[in-house]
Formats: sequence, structure tokens, C-alpha cells
Amino acid sequence: MDVLSLRLFLRVADLGGVSAAARDLSLSPASASARLMTLEKTVGFRLFNRTTRAVSLTTDGAEFLPYAQQSLETLESGLSVVRGESAEVAGLIRMTMPGSFGRMHVIPLLHEFHDRYPLVTLDLRLSDEVLAVVEGAYDLIIRNAPLRDSTVVARKLAPDRRLLVASPDYLQRYGSPSTPEELEAHRCVVLLDTNRWKFETAQVVAVPRSFTANDGEATRAMIENGLGIGISSLWNAGPSLDSGRLVEILRDFPLITESAIWALYPSKRLVPPRVRAMIDFLVDRFSPVPPWERSPTEPTAVSPSV
Repeated sequence: MDVLSLRLFLRVADLGGVSAAARDLSLSPASASARLMTLEKTVGFRLFNRTTRAVSLTTDGAEFLPYAQQSLETLESGLSVVRGESAEVAGLIRMTMPGSFGRMHVIPLLHEFHDRYPLVTLDLRLSDEVLAVVEGAYDLIIRNAPLRDSTVVARKLAPDRRLLVASPDYLQRYGSPSTPEELEAHRCVVLLDTNRWKFETAQVVAVPRSFTANDGEATRAMIENGLGIGISSLWNAGPSLDSGRLVEILRDFPLITESAIWALYPSKRLVPPRVRAMIDFLVDRFSPVPPWERSPTEPTAVSPSV
């Protein structure tokens, strides 16, 4: 498996044609086709579906694509180090993050990151599912959860303080609980069936699953609309608390928070400069005190431009 054949594979996938990729790499179409056939024999599966009009990746080819890209990037980074060259912050970052957190706190920052690193492109996926870094071929995962995966390197971006909240309308109609045990008699909004709520005072309450959703923004909206009491992260509920749409309850019974906001990347890969740049950028914005924990007069930390 030679480097030129891998480059050819990536260019065919990008341009959608063997002839165009061959011209781009100064190869003849016949030579390019022969190289692709040899590469397919080496990997043991077909990379492209070929017709007289178009060339498209097979399912196996699409799955292999990010690993081929990563292999070439690792090689180029190694050559740059040996040659004493500075690695350029450029290329594609495939990253995923929870939908609510991404929309509220990451996407508004991307224009600033792009201004600083204009040669970096992003393939951004928003999902509240727990996605694997390696199996999903992501360069970077932002995860809002307890950290248990030993196959990744983790860098903490921010704490995830969680609160019990309700709408003023709900509290006016049904009253406010004065102890955690009283939650059992209330309607509750539950995220992903996590209805065992743990408190620092050692109580564990199995609350009713009155309403369940798999999205943090959805549960917050349900709580704001008076459907019940629920748990919300401060980064999610902050604007609603400030506006009065939500009210914190049971302040004397703080919740145990087992999760945090993490940046995860594969432990067995060399971290490309562009991924390192994104991680450092996010750490600068969210640490040591994230914006949702700052007072209105507290300045935002800004790192010097690179």
C-alpha cells in the first residue's frame, strides 16, 4: 500500500472521477485505474462503485476513507517534525457533540475559530448519542457525560453543574417540594430514562417518568411549559433562569453531578495540529470558569491570536 495510491483514493473520492483525480496527481487514467485495482486487492474489498457516468464510494470504501486520510496526515506530520518544519494548521476536523451544547455554546464560537485558522474545515455532527471516537472515525468528540472510556484521551473543558428546576406556572399550580422525597408525588420530566436522582445529602429518589425525552433542549422546553420538575445543566438552563422562565428548587439539597464537559480524541493516534488547535481554543473559552458560571461583569478570557 503506497502513499501515492492512498492519495489517489482520496482524490477520486473527493472529485468523483478517476480521470479528474489522475490529472490532479499527474497520472495517466490507465495508471490511476491500475493503482486503484492494486489498492483494492491489498485492502481486500472494493473501494468504488464504477459506472460509465460516475464513480462513488462503496460502503466499505466510505468506512475506510477517514482512516486513509488519518494515515496520510500522520505521515505528513512525522515528516514535518523530522525536517524541522512547523506543522500547518489546516485540513478537515470531523467532530461531534451534544446537540444542545453545540447549538448554545460551540457554534457561536466557530466564526472566531475560522478567522484564526482559515485553512481548517469542519464536518460537525450534533447528536446526544454517546458515539465512539474510533468506530465513528471522529477526530474530536465533545461529550457531556461521566468519563469511562479508557481508549481515548480526555481533556476537561468545563464542569457540568446540574440543578432541579421548574416553571413558575407549575409551582403555582402544584406547589414546590421541600424535600427530595416529596418529588415522588410530583410530575417529573426525565432525560433518557435517568429517573434515579441522587443528592449530596445521600438521598436517592426514583421520580415518576411523567414525561421522557432524549434531548436536553426538549426537556428544558417541557419544564418551561409547566409539564413538571426536571434536572437541567446550568449551561442549558442559565438563560431561562435569568429570564424567570425557570426557577431553581430544593437549593438546600444539591444534586450529585457525575458528568463534565470533555474533549475526547483517540489515544492511539497522533493528534493533528488542527485538532490540537480546536481543543486549545475550546479550553481557552470554557476554562477555568465557563461563561455560564461567570457573573455578568466578569470578562471572558481571550488568548492572543496565533
